[in-house]
Amino acid sequence: MNIYPAILSDSIHEVESQLEIAQSLDGVEVVQVDVLDGRFADNLTVTPTDMVNLNLDSLQLDFHLMVEEPLDFVHEILDCQSHLPIRGVIAHIERMSNQQEYLNLVIDNKMKAGLSLDLYTPLEEIEEESFNKIELIQLMGVEAGFQDQQFQQSIYDKIQQLINMKLSRSLDFELIVDGGVKEELLGKFSLLGVDSVAIGSWLWKNENPQQVVDAVINQEKAVTR
Repeated sequence: MNIYPAILSDSIHEVESQLEIAQSLDGVEVVQVDVLDGRFADNLTVTPTDMVNLNLDSLQLDFHLMVEEPLDFVHEILDCQSHLPIRGVIAHIERMSNQQEYLNLVIDNKMKAGLSLDLYTPLEEIEEESFNKIELIQLMGVEAGFQDQQFQQSIYDKIQQLINMKLSRSLDFELIVDGGVKEELLGKFSLLGVDSVAIGSWLWKNENPQQVVDAVINQEKAVTR
């Protein structure tokens, strides 16, 4: 599995500190930055514009948009694209006015296009046409908006349903699980076929963040033996 440190903060200084930690971790290449507008959930964070002067070193960024209208923030991201190493944009479908317009805008600007589904959002909310465009699908294991929540095992069925759909229809996307990820969940994720995990609290609160990265890598090795 890939491991993506998840940064969710309203403090640019904390973002900078966590980026420095991520840069020091062997096995980390992409960081996921959560963007909240205070309307999708009662929480505010830094925006893409706030990050243009930060040192990203060799890291790439995925922006995870938990916002009222993702298209507005995609335009902000495009304004920053020449200053930031942006790999992809993952936006929640719950407040999205037009899935196809969003996906086309991201793809046309050479970024990976992703959709995120909140804890209780069914897979049926993904439009059929979207499956031919999506490179990233993110399933939330908690209600989106805050870190340090407990993973809800009810999404195992959704993960399995999505994996079955991927295999039976020969779809090509990266499946990411975000929210409440802990070490004891990694074996189940690997067996189900999860490609990547976005990890926040478990990583940032660990005295040795490299141990968290190694746990994901070692779990993957154990499954592939």
